[in-house]
Amino acid sequence: MAKIFRKAVMAVIINDRNQILIGYSPRDKSFKFPQGGLEKNETIILGLQRELLEELNYILQHKFIIEAYTEKINYPFPKNCHPIYKGQELRIVKIKHNANANIIPQDDEFEKMLWIDPKEITNYNTEYRSEAYYQALIICGLV
Repeated sequence: MAKIFRKAVMAVIINDRNQILIGYSPRDKSFKFPQGGLEKNETIILGLQRELLEELNYILQHKFIIEAYTEKINYPFPKNCHPIYKGQELRIVKIKHNANANIIPQDDEFEKMLWIDPKEITNYNTEYRSEAYYQALIICGLV
């Protein structure tokens, strides 16, 4: 059976200073955006709400969603990284950060979270995701 791209969703969360939220993942040994795979028949918004809650104890309210883009980005996983998927195909959701929301890493997905200028993304080790992440920031109008 040929490997396929996993359907997933990614959050580009922006604060009042127009900075974006990224986190260091000890599991992946690199920086990444909050993101995750969609479950069967799950919408991108419901999937993102679930992922943000699971990963950061962040409760996403609809009024903070700026845009859910129709464009998709993808990146391949490193060779032999996953038995089923060859990479991720991500839908991007741009979110205005709710200053009252928690950002508390919940498991080994993230160790620390950083607010950075979008143009600084290339200064962080995002491994095999770097090109896709930059494309996502272009789609969001941030670079």
